[in-house]
Amino acid sequence: MSIEISTHETSGSHDPVAASAIAEDIGSMRLAGEMAHFPLVDLPQELLIEIFQFSGIAHGGQANAVNPLFLAKICRGWRAVVFETRAFWQEVNLILNSHCSTQISLLEEWTARAGGLPLSISIVDPKSILNTLLPEEELTHLLDLIRILSPQIHSLSLETPVEFYDRWRGCGLADYSWPLLSNLLLSPTMGSCGLSDPSHYLDFSSCTILTTSPSSHYITAIEIYTALGSCPLLQTLEAVEIVEDHDFFSNTIELRSLERLTFELHENQSHCIQSSRLLNRLRVPELRTLVLKIRTARPTRGFEFDIYPCISQSGCQLSELTIDGASLKEKVFMDCLRLLPTLDTLQLSKNAWLNAQREFIGLGPTSLSLMIAASPDGLLMLPNLRALTFAGSDAEFSAELVVEVLASRWDNLGDNLETHATLQSVTIIPERGDASLWRVEKDQQAVFESWRRQGYGVKVE
Repeated sequence: MSIEISTHETSGSHDPVAASAIAEDIGSMRLAGEMAHFPLVDLPQELLIEIFQFSGIAHGGQANAVNPLFLAKICRGWRAVVFETRAFWQEVNLILNSHCSTQISLLEEWTARAGGLPLSISIVDPKSILNTLLPEEELTHLLDLIRILSPQIHSLSLETPVEFYDRWRGCGLADYSWPLLSNLLLSPTMGSCGLSDPSHYLDFSSCTILTTSPSSHYITAIEIYTALGSCPLLQTLEAVEIVEDHDFFSNTIELRSLERLTFELHENQSHCIQSSRLLNRLRVPELRTLVLKIRTARPTRGFEFDIYPCISQSGCQLSELTIDGASLKEKVFMDCLRLLPTLDTLQLSKNAWLNAQREFIGLGPTSLSLMIAASPDGLLMLPNLRALTFAGSDAEFSAELVVEVLASRWDNLGDNLETHATLQSVTIIPERGDASLWRVEKDQQAVFESWRRQGYGVKVE
């Protein structure tokens, strides 16, 4: 169950969204006036538990999840079922407000009802209550509670002021026990992004089964590096708003379990340099998804973001590659794609392309042809590619060339029907250069429409 714990719930009200949905359901079943005579009230306890679980009461994070406190108010029988079933209290979302002291006590009571079952806990502090209103003894109470619960926490999400992590470290974070932790989100929300001891921000060395560690907002390269080194079974890492760390230096680190890696950066060249350095220190043979969001707009200058060392030395076979807002050397990037015959989805948006002399150019026609066209002998550089997006970047090819290379896949299938038909969706929306090159003629529009009727997705503007 995932709800907002607030003092209002103790006085009898409930989550407004969930309650509204349940109220409509109750009205449709005519429970409001006939509860005592409705058969649902007399259902066996085992069946009631199944119904409550199906409604989302024990599956937090769903939009239609039902607050167990609300169901406990329907009748005495339901109240007994809800309060006696530990699984209904395994997941909790605490959004701190001005009554935070009471909320922390409620969090303790809520988790106690789960007994020894694994817990999923989310604590969000959007108004920096922990720094401004929470008394010292209550902050200590919260940290002690997390420590006590740490052996049974399998999912932990903290969106709190950055100073909270220093306090947490001071309470002996490294000495906590996390035998079940498999999903971790640490997201500083307010205040300075500088920690007194940033190398310990992600010190979860006892998380031997940690598989997912998305870490967002103001994370440094050394913090990411520490997380990777501390979690040998990590499968997913998401680092958002990576900030500069002048002292960062790392050796090569091998992480055989990592399958998905996402970097989202501040629009700052020094951050790009450190993120590129970190990426190319990684050896991730099982990596399947790489998402790099460098800038929100196409670069007009700046550092070349090179992914070739990581890809070539890891020997990984990506199925999904997304690069947004980066400066890329065209030849190096195409060499990288040659190493990725397994690529299924390729998304390139708002990137700048460089030649060997580091001059800005548009992506050339040869590169487009290599990505999606079939050669005369039927060979493909990316034989498994299903979806290609190229948008917001300069291009030196034309709409006519796009039609030509797609025809080599969709019109001339020949003996390679299965391979050539793999490509299902193509979106080409370059930055305008020569307008005459991107005037889509009526006969080309007719060709596009013919392909759409065959089930292909095509958008060229």
